[in-house]
Amino acid sequence: MSSLFFWSAWSRIYRSTYLVSLFFVAVSVILFIIAWAQGLGNVVHWNVLSELNELPVTFQTFSDGLLDYAVNSKAYAVSEQFVASPMQIRPGVATAFLIGISIAFIVLISAVTRFDRVRYLVSMAALILGLAFFRWEMLEIPGLGGNYLFLILTFVFGSVSYYFHAFRADYPITVRLAVFTLLTIVVAALLGALSPVAFPAMIVVSYGMPVLLVFSIGFIFFIAAEIIAGLVWITSAGKPEGSSPQVSQRRTLGFNNFLIVSFLYLINLALIWLKNTRSIDWDILAISPFVLYLTSVMLGIWGFRRLIQQQDAVSFRDSGAYLYAGLALLTTLTMAYAFATANDPLVELFEDVIVYTHLAMGLCFVAYVVINFLPIYQQNLPVYRILYKPKRLELSLFRIVGVVGVVVLLASGGLITFRQGVAGYYNGLGDYYRVSNEPTSANAFYNLALEQEFQNHKSNYSLASLALSQNNQTAAAFYFQQALLKQPNPQDYVGLSQTYLQTDLFFEAVKTLQRGLRAFPGSGELQNNLGYLYTRTSVADSAYYYLKAATGNVSRDEVPESNLLAFYARNPSVLAADSTLAKNTAKSTYESYQANALVLRMVAQSQLARPDTTQPEKPAWLTESIANQGLSVGRFASLYNYALTNQRSDTSLTATIQRLSTDPVNQDFTDDLLLARAVAEYNRKNHVDAFGLMNQLAESDQQNGAAYRSIAGIWFLEQGLYRRAAETFAYNSDTTSIYYRAVALTKANDLAIAQSFWETASRNDPAVAALKQVLYTERKPETDLEKAFYATYRLDDLNRGAYWETIKDPSLKTVSGVALVNNYLDDLQWRNAQLILSGLPDSDQITPVAVSMRTIAALRLSAFRRSVGSAETMANKPILPHYQAERTYWLGQTYDRTRQFAKAQQSYQKAIQLAPLNPQIVSAAAQLKRQQKQSREAYDFVVKALPYNEDNAELLKTYINLSLDLSLRDYAENGLEKLQVATTPADYQAFLTTYQEKLASIENSRQKFLQ
Repeated sequence: MSSLFFWSAWSRIYRSTYLVSLFFVAVSVILFIIAWAQGLGNVVHWNVLSELNELPVTFQTFSDGLLDYAVNSKAYAVSEQFVASPMQIRPGVATAFLIGISIAFIVLISAVTRFDRVRYLVSMAALILGLAFFRWEMLEIPGLGGNYLFLILTFVFGSVSYYFHAFRADYPITVRLAVFTLLTIVVAALLGALSPVAFPAMIVVSYGMPVLLVFSIGFIFFIAAEIIAGLVWITSAGKPEGSSPQVSQRRTLGFNNFLIVSFLYLINLALIWLKNTRSIDWDILAISPFVLYLTSVMLGIWGFRRLIQQQDAVSFRDSGAYLYAGLALLTTLTMAYAFATANDPLVELFEDVIVYTHLAMGLCFVAYVVINFLPIYQQNLPVYRILYKPKRLELSLFRIVGVVGVVVLLASGGLITFRQGVAGYYNGLGDYYRVSNEPTSANAFYNLALEQEFQNHKSNYSLASLALSQNNQTAAAFYFQQALLKQPNPQDYVGLSQTYLQTDLFFEAVKTLQRGLRAFPGSGELQNNLGYLYTRTSVADSAYYYLKAATGNVSRDEVPESNLLAFYARNPSVLAADSTLAKNTAKSTYESYQANALVLRMVAQSQLARPDTTQPEKPAWLTESIANQGLSVGRFASLYNYALTNQRSDTSLTATIQRLSTDPVNQDFTDDLLLARAVAEYNRKNHVDAFGLMNQLAESDQQNGAAYRSIAGIWFLEQGLYRRAAETFAYNSDTTSIYYRAVALTKANDLAIAQSFWETASRNDPAVAALKQVLYTERKPETDLEKAFYATYRLDDLNRGAYWETIKDPSLKTVSGVALVNNYLDDLQWRNAQLILSGLPDSDQITPVAVSMRTIAALRLSAFRRSVGSAETMANKPILPHYQAERTYWLGQTYDRTRQFAKAQQSYQKAIQLAPLNPQIVSAAAQLKRQQKQSREAYDFVVKALPYNEDNAELLKTYINLSLDLSLRDYAENGLEKLQVATTPADYQAFLTTYQEKLASIENSRQKFLQ
């Protein structure tokens, strides 16, 4: 163990500093392995490109018991594809690399100061020569152009180094390391402060790369024999057999095993060499050259110590150990940087150098062992102890032969390795000028790299990235194709496919992705993108297959999973085949997935026998601070779709939408956000703002104005504002709007005006034509629906009850019966109303709408009869949300008529919150407020409802009286003019008399006050 942990015998100073240097080497190895494992992922990342797809949906429905009403709009599905990012250039990596190189330089220069004179001068000459080729003048230090900066650095470091070597050789390693570290920090700080260039570390590294390559290649050659040396140790070291102390009785693996294992190792290297030079095209499983390098570096820690000790050239503790650590650190970091920047020519250079040096030096070292130590091997002696003390030929001779062998191997490849080094150098310079925003220079250097190696991936992909930044799709496609020649990656196929899509070459894009999948059958990104393209065609089965296959093959499974939901939503036939698809959605925080789950829910509602009435889950991001930021496509779609599907009152939702819609960064989504806000305000029962927003949208967007007016018209129908609904639909010319206009006028009991619209709407719709014929007595009602429709809306036919009695459908009988009940109550015939109400079917036989309507009718009858107990009993029965305002209103009427004004006011207040524009509710509540001398508050909610009910005589009368109470005579006069149009002459004259009496009373009071 003492030889394994040899540093344990050193003094604490040397042991600590050496372990620190080994720590840096270990860190560099870890960084190298990470960069190696990530490969192209170090600089090219998968981004997600989201696309909005409009889908027609019904986001709200209601029924009046006879007819169903659907609020239609568009929802957004999000389709996503993976796109390869442009090649990223991170100057921070170059800065970290330069720091590591500086550490290696500190260790190296500290080590060489303890060499003897000749070795010191040679080593310092190599270091100074290396400094000379770093092109320091590119830092553009003011006043230090040309070689002045190099000369200053040479003088500073050279003089300090010589001082330690010649005058203070007794200083321990800690002093030397500390001085050179401080000196390096000062120099780096000064250069960084004085240099005007944008990225000084990167320019130093880029222009100094040839020096780093030379030092790295030299170190790789130096350790190339370490694996063979390790085999010598394995095959010659052993244990004594039994208790015999004689060395000749040692049990070792022996010389034959050494030759066999060495032969297998060299065969592996030879096969790699033949494959790299295209001499063979075998699919062989060979050990990676980089694994051989890491193994050599590790074995070299002990092997180099053995070499130093056996040759007794320098002190291993004082200098040799640090020399090896510095070179190992420099070489490993250089290789890691090549991988981190995806500079594949440099990666291939190192791969070739490792193979060539290990093959050539491996052969030479085997010959060296055979020539010098065969007799000793045959005696089972520990050859490793004298491995570097040859009996016949010196190791240096074999190293010279190894150099010749490496040159021969390089020449056999046509010096491609050298050209790869030059290409890698130009790639580094291209990266620097690209990150410095000098695309012309960057383009020139990348093209110089292509001249050396036209198939190198780094240059082609970088040039494709530059072309894309300039929107030159043709050039980008060319370079992506070039990148596929030698080292194809899924990112290249995706990039090429995107260029085809941008130039409307759809089928070429599909073929490219298909080629990519043949080369990379497990690439989920390619599968997702191909599925995405197939969703744009009629080949639905292929789209489903590839999207499903992509799930589990990508790092972001949520992308293909989200695309599957969008695929289902865009293909209702798939949902028809399996309705569970809409329900089997996972809980996800991914915005696009949430958006597609919501749109799938809306699309599926029309196909479900029982629509899903559960409330959707609120997107998680809306509750976070990120909701204050700009909207991505996924976030916008999830917000918009959630606003359409959510039926609950949500104050925070409307506040969020309002804030986002006024943010300039979201201007592309402004109209859609206004619609979403209008829906949210409507669900909050803030109908004034909801209708105001819809009117704003209809006026500002001529293209979609009809759709916005249709939504507002349906809402007006739901709120019972029939004439306002008819006015809104009058702006539209489509058949559906004409139909709804006819319905609205019919509900407003204006059959004469509605007739022409029924005629137009029924031309191509037999169902509508049947209703029109029955309504205008062109034929007698036959079906239950026709009978119920006639009994409900032909108020002028006193015998319509005869048709009602023949209705068999319990729900239709209930709905039309409730209409008769209301007519009788309007005429104060409560006994007839009670008689019909008692004859309605049982609750378990009818729909929830019919149950709710019957409950309201019973509650109204209780209010008419002033039966508080009956009214309270009916008010506690289950009822649909749409009828809650009426329930609360009629309960308030009961309290009002029994002079329980506090309870009445409380009920009216709840009713107004639910239906703030209902003229009946607003009038009753305002009149009670007026009786209690709260005219200002009553006036406020009457003013809100009046613009939507200017045809309602009762509300106009209330408004006029309140205006007089508040001394707003001009407003009262204006209201009087509107009342004259809205009511009958007799009613107007009766009110006018009362109005004039009150006006005279006010005038008399004023005159008395003035006296």
